[in-house]
Amino acid sequence: MDEQAPPFRYDARLANEIELHWQDRWEREGTFRTPDPGDPDSGDRREFYLLDMFPYPSGIGLHVGHPLGYIATDVFGRYLRMTGHQVLHPFGFDTFGLPAEQYAIDTGQHPAVTVQANAAVMRRQLTRLGLAHDRRREIMTSDPSYYRWTQWIFLRIFGSWYDPAAGRARPVGELIAEFEAGRRTPDGRPWFALSAGEQRDVIDGHRLAYLAEVVVNWCPGLGTVLADEEVTEQGRSAVGNYPVHRRPLRQWMLRITAYAERLLAGLDEIAWPENIKRLQRNWIGPSGGPYHLRDWLFSRQRYWGEPFPIVYDETGRPVALPEELLPVVLPEMTDFRSAPQDDDSEPVPALARVPGWADVTLDLGEGPKRYRRELNVMPQWAGSCWYYLRFLDPANQAALVSPDAERYWMTPAGVDLYVGGVEHAVLHLLYARFWHQVLFDYGVTSVPEPFARLFNQGYILADAFTDARGQYVPAAEVSRAPDGWTYDGQPVTRRAGKMGKSLKNGISPDQIYQSFGADTLRLYEMAMGPLDGDRPWRTDDMVGMHRFLQRLWRLIVDESTGETAVRDAPLDAATARLLHQTITAVGEDFAALHFNTAIARLITLTTHAARPPAGQPPAGQPPAGQAPVGQAPRVPRALAEPLVLMVAPLAPHIAEELWHRLGHPSSLAYQPFPQPDPALAAVGRTTLPVQVGGKVRFTVDVPAGASQQEIADLLAAHPEYPRDQVARLVIVPGKIVSIVLR
Repeated sequence: MDEQAPPFRYDARLANEIELHWQDRWEREGTFRTPDPGDPDSGDRREFYLLDMFPYPSGIGLHVGHPLGYIATDVFGRYLRMTGHQVLHPFGFDTFGLPAEQYAIDTGQHPAVTVQANAAVMRRQLTRLGLAHDRRREIMTSDPSYYRWTQWIFLRIFGSWYDPAAGRARPVGELIAEFEAGRRTPDGRPWFALSAGEQRDVIDGHRLAYLAEVVVNWCPGLGTVLADEEVTEQGRSAVGNYPVHRRPLRQWMLRITAYAERLLAGLDEIAWPENIKRLQRNWIGPSGGPYHLRDWLFSRQRYWGEPFPIVYDETGRPVALPEELLPVVLPEMTDFRSAPQDDDSEPVPALARVPGWADVTLDLGEGPKRYRRELNVMPQWAGSCWYYLRFLDPANQAALVSPDAERYWMTPAGVDLYVGGVEHAVLHLLYARFWHQVLFDYGVTSVPEPFARLFNQGYILADAFTDARGQYVPAAEVSRAPDGWTYDGQPVTRRAGKMGKSLKNGISPDQIYQSFGADTLRLYEMAMGPLDGDRPWRTDDMVGMHRFLQRLWRLIVDESTGETAVRDAPLDAATARLLHQTITAVGEDFAALHFNTAIARLITLTTHAARPPAGQPPAGQPPAGQAPVGQAPRVPRALAEPLVLMVAPLAPHIAEELWHRLGHPSSLAYQPFPQPDPALAAVGRTTLPVQVGGKVRFTVDVPAGASQQEIADLLAAHPEYPRDQVARLVIVPGKIVSIVLR
């Protein structure tokens, strides 16, 4: 700490104190607890379901690239609360699957231990960011109370067949009734001419979940089979980069191909990025063909996954367990590692090694009989196919979700905004749509698609370094040398890439909290560029956002005394006009997820507010001839309060503290967002032609008199801006913009 700094300067120490105080208060007062439908405090607000894609805690802690989307949804959610919405913004953890199991093996621990520990670290880091989640709704897919319902959904799929004439799933009992009424069997024989075993085979051949001998992707290194989507173009596993071999194997399959036409048609009804729709259309195949889509390989020979609610009778045929026996709890194993296997070996599921678990005596309606359990587990995608529904009603023990809660949050079109990475375009998003449509056929859901609007945030990029072997080395331990870069005394090559553990270039948010505070990190990540674009990380650039918050703090708080320094006075004409123009523009930017341009406008307004009126000294300086007894009141309350409210979604901790110091005892989380005066907000506009490579390609609409920086910010948010190819930007205000390409 600077010994000469005023005692109430907004520095890292004070920022951390303020942030921890308000996080404790939000938790203590339940500020972001979302009422259930019908609760007395549900009010008449418009409901909005805001959701981040499910993270899986397969390693210890986050890097600063992870929270980009989480910060954005939090900013948007806070803005929505201030504009009269009832916001559901839950969070949880996808804790089953290969990544979690592989991490547990690598660290010599049990996955049940590692996922809890890793989730606790992530929870602490995200709480420290000030994210406004309703933590009572948190779920983990490896919790038996959760995967009970994953198993329940599988039983619904197993108990269904797809009726092409009706265009939907129906219970297999209705198919049996049709055969009994005279429907032709596959080989033409009358239904009652078939043996009991043959009848079962016919029905099993129609089920949406069925067993089949199929050529699969066998990965001996992981000890399991993989879906096509989990194998790289080089024929290796996406997890671990092990060789993958094609071989026949009897596996569980889900008949997603039956829904191909509906999955294609549904894409026309949802507000998703066109590139994501194109990827799904290409994966499914053309309407009336489907050359590409295959039924979903649903068995895994690993340990850490949902057990199937299936047993096999003496004939080797599958039998569904009754719902009252759910959940089928994953048994404890101390050594769950896959046994070393060669390319030609027969896969041995981990659960086959659990003493006394494979064989079980049950009374399933025919008296006590011996059955053999299904020893495979479900893939890691199972739990994340439906988690958005459980968030609506997480404590319900009688149903997956109550009809009232589902209709309240999911109508008219599903999750209102779903934010996540483009890497889930085919796997998670396609599988979730398939499961949702099955549930829709059974009336569990009231809308045909799960996610009304999808937004893909970009990535944070960072320098990465490779040694002479081409192996990545820890970026934090690389030093700058006169002729390049070195690691452990040896030269390394600098590269650029997505921040992450594989490139060993992650930066912990804990470091940033300690050095600047969470509000500075939030602002920096939102100001780096358009939300859907990639952006390079530069820690040194965070100083600019921290100085903005310091300037905002000084406008309202005397750094020497800590007293509030505002005055009750009308705004001059120029300030009033700029304020109301800013309110209009920032509200539009928030609604459009253009947080970078909103920040630019707030910086402009704050800078204007910091300029002293005629005859007054700059902020923090006393009038000539007077002793420095503190900062004289300068900013009119009529400017300070709307400015704080506009900053609140982006930097909520400092905004809460300033709001409190302005005399408001309650949180500003539900305060109305400032409303502009249309007369004062009116501003002349001008349309500038934009040249790209010497030719006019598009135009941009900007306020008359906009500065070069304001034009650049608006330009960067334009969908046709070639942001990754720009070498130089030439702006002639009021006339033209020219983009020189690389």
